[in-house]
Amino acid sequence: MDKTNCGLNIIMRKVVKFLFIITCALIVLCIGIMLICNRIVVGNADGKAFSEIDSIRPAKVGLLLGTTPQARLTKVTNYFFIYRLDAAEQLYKARKIEKILISGDEDSLDGINEPECMMDSLVARGVPASAIIMDGKGFRTICSVINANKVYGLKSFTIISQKFHNERAIYQAEHLGLDVKNIQAYNAKMPTSRRAYLTSIREYFARVKMFWDILNYAPEKNQPFKAQSEPCAPRDSIVTVYLAVIDEPMDVTGQDVDAKAK
Repeated sequence: MDKTNCGLNIIMRKVVKFLFIITCALIVLCIGIMLICNRIVVGNADGKAFSEIDSIRPAKVGLLLGTTPQARLTKVTNYFFIYRLDAAEQLYKARKIEKILISGDEDSLDGINEPECMMDSLVARGVPASAIIMDGKGFRTICSVINANKVYGLKSFTIISQKFHNERAIYQAEHLGLDVKNIQAYNAKMPTSRRAYLTSIREYFARVKMFWDILNYAPEKNQPFKAQSEPCAPRDSIVTVYLAVIDEPMDVTGQDVDAKAK
């Protein structure tokens, strides 16, 4: 009996050791994949994402990536939101962009219309509503990039968000087979809160997922990021830019938007 128990213990120890080694190998592999994906994205954005406004080339449109004014869980002020508005305002008032295309979720998880909130805030800062276009179908960054080109017909634009976000958006814009060129980005200030630290960690996973999304993007089927055809109108506003279906792009780079923000 003792010999049987001893034999079972030896087998169990070998199994545990084997599982431990496999687990460690998988962890190392996952970390390696994340680091490689991160390095590729960072390297691709070199010389394209700038923190100094003087380094930005003038462009017709700035693509402002949406977020909510408050953190979704804690409901505290979202400084990602504030700093992106700061960056967009700076670019517009420095005449580095003529129009701002705000792309975000018009009905985010907490029921907030991201483009609408950003538009209202920019108008309050002195940016005319006529210079703002809203895309409420920017449910994810990849949707925002695809919509900018496929729906709004933009071939060259300035992305506006935090540096980590800009780097990923630039890579997506350049590797989805879109008809774009001379993509650049203006880096908004990065918050220093605990939430910002967690967001930086999450970004490593987001970059791995980005490569999966790119591999699975089927433009001939408008999948898996099909845009909608209806315009995203703000409260009590009249917007005269109507979106085209994604496979029938409309060039609105020089088109005026007749909007009145609340």
